[in-house]
Amino acid sequence: MARSLAFDREQALESAMHLFWRQGYGATSLPQLLGAMSISRSSLYPVFGDKRQLFIEALDLFCQRNNAIIEEAFDDNNPLEAVRTFFVKTVTQNSKSRLSRGCMMINSILELADVDPELNKHATKCLAKMEKHFKHCFEMAQQLGQLDTPLSPDHLAKMVMTLNQGLRVSSRKNSSREEMTRVVDTTMELLGIK
Repeated sequence: MARSLAFDREQALESAMHLFWRQGYGATSLPQLLGAMSISRSSLYPVFGDKRQLFIEALDLFCQRNNAIIEEAFDDNNPLEAVRTFFVKTVTQNSKSRLSRGCMMINSILELADVDPELNKHATKCLAKMEKHFKHCFEMAQQLGQLDTPLSPDHLAKMVMTLNQGLRVSSRKNSSREEMTRVVDTTMELLGIK
């Protein structure tokens, strides 16, 4: 019979995700992770594997939560609302400390580009999932006649992903919430999203 865990796996992963998000992969040591997760080294390896495997799982959790914002806001009759909701929640409904961390996926891509191509590729795939969700929103809006632009859904998805990346970098350099909200509002207006 398998032994039950002496700790809450989900809570431990959540703590690891926040530490990686705050400090990055390279700057986060194993002792720091064990402390943040409140687990021992002997508990880490059988449950999460090594630091690298834990990072991948934490990155996937971050990715899943970002995609869930779009998925939960998606409305068959108003697919563009999911696009707006994503940015509103990202900019206005995150705490100042979370905003100042930027995006774990984007941070990871920037940090690991020349250091660890494999982890960099994993973070890039995570961002690609978001882009796919945005593209679906634009495709549906186009089919419903709700988009007044000659641009393709693919092009529009890439455009809002660039907006997302810019906002996340702006938040790392402590741009004000008001500034970022104005950028979101202007972009949504240009796209015809009310």
